[in-house]
Amino acid sequence: MDDNVLIKIKTYQDINGDGDEPIELETFGKFGEVNGKYYIIYKESEMTGFADTTTTIKIWDGNVSVKRKGKFNMNLCYTKGEQNLCLYPTPYGDVAASVKTLDVDFDINNGSGWVKVDYTLDPDNENFFKNSLNVKLESIKPSDKNNSPKPKKARRFGTMA
Repeated sequence: MDDNVLIKIKTYQDINGDGDEPIELETFGKFGEVNGKYYIIYKESEMTGFADTTTTIKIWDGNVSVKRKGKFNMNLCYTKGEQNLCLYPTPYGDVAASVKTLDVDFDINNGSGWVKVDYTLDPDNENFFKNSLNVKLESIKPSDKNNSPKPKKARRFGTMA
């Protein structure tokens, strides 16, 4: 399947209660629907810190899972009201973290739409960072790929889901 969507990812992490600057990434990727579940697939870059890694976001019935495969591997499911443990990959090794999903919402139709996940991240059982993952999809035509987007901002450790 060829790239068929422009994916705009914007994540926020509030560490000190002052709302940190968002991390933004725009890239082309694939979108599809199988058995009532939506799939968004894209390749990470050096800019996000996950080079040589493919990310798959799966969305269904109030759930969002993010799976990375390649140089950096991760699998995390966000379900409203649930808390999960995960190993979050960093260039310095994996960091164990607790993730509590506060809200999951999405509206997708014909390859366009949005996904939003609000959650807290607790990497050390002391500091809870409030995070928001926002993904916007825009259906594209093959000719649109000539104007390839560039990542706007990225920072390695944080909420890039």
